[in-house]
Amino acid sequence: MMLGTKCPHWNYSSPYCVSLMTPLAVEFEITNPTRFEPLQRVFDALRDVKATDAFAEDHSAWLQYFDYPARCYFSWTSEAENELHWQRWQATPVPQRWTDPSLQRGWDFESMIEAFRNGEYDLIACERIDETTGRLTFQEHSFPFGGTGCMRALIESFGHRVTRDWEDEG
Repeated sequence: MMLGTKCPHWNYSSPYCVSLMTPLAVEFEITNPTRFEPLQRVFDALRDVKATDAFAEDHSAWLQYFDYPARCYFSWTSEAENELHWQRWQATPVPQRWTDPSLQRGWDFESMIEAFRNGEYDLIACERIDETTGRLTFQEHSFPFGGTGCMRALIESFGHRVTRDWEDEG
């Protein structure tokens, strides 16, 4: 179903209605073929754990799936650094907060794992579409469903480049 068409869930047209029956996807350029299989391994593990809701409270077990280059993608800040950032954020005028590059922070590892845990969707597949294109497919349970930010972070942590994201098109 296309955005803005007659909604099968309610009896009216809505620009925000998307059928919850069609899987959604984040597509990406496979920038290094040797980095696709490690991404696929962690995706499969996340999918399996999410399907049974068996996430451990301690996220350190997930580190085994991330090599050094993938771990370097994430922000590993201390409590003191977080406090300093919060003080700077609060001291910055609201209109500047979202545009000041010095206030922008990447994903921290535990937040990404938690976002996968809390997202209202099932993870379906991480597959190679062709030699240079991959696709991460998921089925949302609701809208909003939690967003694709954690999926993008996972893909980018293995060095791939997101080229299409349903959330950007919605």
